[in-house]
Amino acid sequence: MKKISAVLLVMVLVGSLAFAGISGSASVDFGYDLDTSDYGFSNSDSVSVDVNIVEALGSAAGEGDIYADIAGTFTLDFSNADAGTLNASDEVIVGFDLDHATVVGADWSVGITGVADAADWAVSALNSSDIAQGTNDLGYAIDDASTAWTLSANDFLTTAAGVSVTYADYAVSFGLTGNADAGTYGMYGTLATPDFDLADGMTAAFAVAGSMTDTDKAAAGSVKVAYADDMISADVAADMVYDAAFMADIAAAIAYDMVSVDVYFATDAYCDGTAQGISNLLAAQAVVDLDPLTVTVSGADIINDLDLGLTVAYVVSDELSVSVNGGYVVDGASIDFGADVTYTAADYTATAGFGYDVDSAKVALNASVESTTLIDGATLSLSYAGDDVTEVDAATEDNGNLGSITASVEIAF
Repeated sequence: MKKISAVLLVMVLVGSLAFAGISGSASVDFGYDLDTSDYGFSNSDSVSVDVNIVEALGSAAGEGDIYADIAGTFTLDFSNADAGTLNASDEVIVGFDLDHATVVGADWSVGITGVADAADWAVSALNSSDIAQGTNDLGYAIDDASTAWTLSANDFLTTAAGVSVTYADYAVSFGLTGNADAGTYGMYGTLATPDFDLADGMTAAFAVAGSMTDTDKAAAGSVKVAYADDMISADVAADMVYDAAFMADIAAAIAYDMVSVDVYFATDAYCDGTAQGISNLLAAQAVVDLDPLTVTVSGADIINDLDLGLTVAYVVSDELSVSVNGGYVVDGASIDFGADVTYTAADYTATAGFGYDVDSAKVALNASVESTTLIDGATLSLSYAGDDVTEVDAATEDNGNLGSITASVEIAF
């Protein structure tokens, strides 16, 4: 029996190699810091391991006009999450995910694993969390909505355990908990409609949610409208929340021929679950694609700071592209501008750029040359970076931030 068990274990481990991933890299840099005069080599290496040792899928479904359906996944993984170090005690991960547990009918279903989240359809596509530090980051591509500014009803509603029901593309959930002796209770509910066809090319959907406990209550509503034809596309979404006070946000994205416009406004905007948000956050951006010229005009936190930005990018050729940018914060009366150049050849890519902040008289410079083809399997680079090459040391009256020069070789598998 022990021998059979050992064979089965080996089969499991060998079979799991199909789900294994390991990558690593080693690099050597040689740099000279023009400010501190430090120089020399620097070695680094890292390894990333992601091995799925066991993955067990479980599911069961009944038969008939009405039946039950359940499915879940158990995983046992070893992963260091690209940390570059290995520590088995921290990196063995056991997980279980109950995909669904549902009673299913002809055109309806009842899920018994919990209630649904309230709708959050209006999300800023313009601002990242960097706006909290006052930086102009319009045009930042948001892949994960959790990093974008939004007004989410889920932050104000109190959920309760319950069920979720779908019927003819309508989705309803209801939760209820309480204690009769203590007089405490909690109720929660959501309703979301399918997309309705309002006119040729135009659809709309609606959602509501609410919660009530013995100590507080809150409600929310959402709407989204979309329109598209051969020339224009427009998407507008709005979320409204009432929790002792009324709050709302709205997001709109419109594209017509070569022009696209994004606008976002929120009476109260939050990011990453931050306790303190931004009141009256208004951001807008317009992009004009005049291939090979692209012009972007933006405004971040327009009501509070009126942070304006302009970027002009021009593709000179297949190898060369140039962009210039400028920003002006009206509230702080500060101006900044800069430029970037990129040249891509068969064997290397060269970049150079500068930035200048008029208010602080700071100049930032950067330049680099990188190649992945000169030596097969290796990345070679030579770079320079200085965040503020005009800064002067008060004690010595010498320039205190000349930057640094770095030569690097990286080999990876």
